[in-house]
Amino acid sequence: MSELLPVPPDLSEESDHRLWIGNLDSRLTEFSLLKILQKFGSLKKFDFLYHKSGPEQGKSRGYCFVSYESRENAERAMAKMNGKLALSKRLIVKWAHKDPAEDQKSKSHDKESTGKEDVVSPQSKIKAIEAKLQKMQKDGSATSNLKPLPGTSQLSMVQREARKMEQANANKQTKKPYKR
Repeated sequence: MSELLPVPPDLSEESDHRLWIGNLDSRLTEFSLLKILQKFGSLKKFDFLYHKSGPEQGKSRGYCFVSYESRENAERAMAKMNGKLALSKRLIVKWAHKDPAEDQKSKSHDKESTGKEDVVSPQSKIKAIEAKLQKMQKDGSATSNLKPLPGTSQLSMVQREARKMEQANANKQTKKPYKR
């Protein structure tokens, strides 16, 4: 008969109380974050991650993991901290080992229960503005009231940059090598 290996104690229970906190500002210290997290309850484990090698060695990776003694404390921390501004960035707090499909379900449930939408990302704002500009250009309303600034030509910025590069290349070719 084969013997069953013992399961490490509280492994599944610990992951049930474990949070991932991301989008951390690089100026946020391990100590200051630890003090904030302790306000929500007793911590079991706290992992603030740093780069181990490369040009970023010793700097924060921008996320950490925290395990609370109870699920209630973890839920309270997640509810209070998710989306809050910490220095210059909004924190993202999620369950550490949650299935992504479950995460989508909870997001849709949160929208229904609170009536609030998620914070819109800068990329989606940029795409919306670009789409609006394209629509305005198709309608002709984007350029109808625009006049060139005094002293500027009708050339686009790309064309001006290309001319500058051509002139710089021409100048390099016409320069004589330095002689002693």
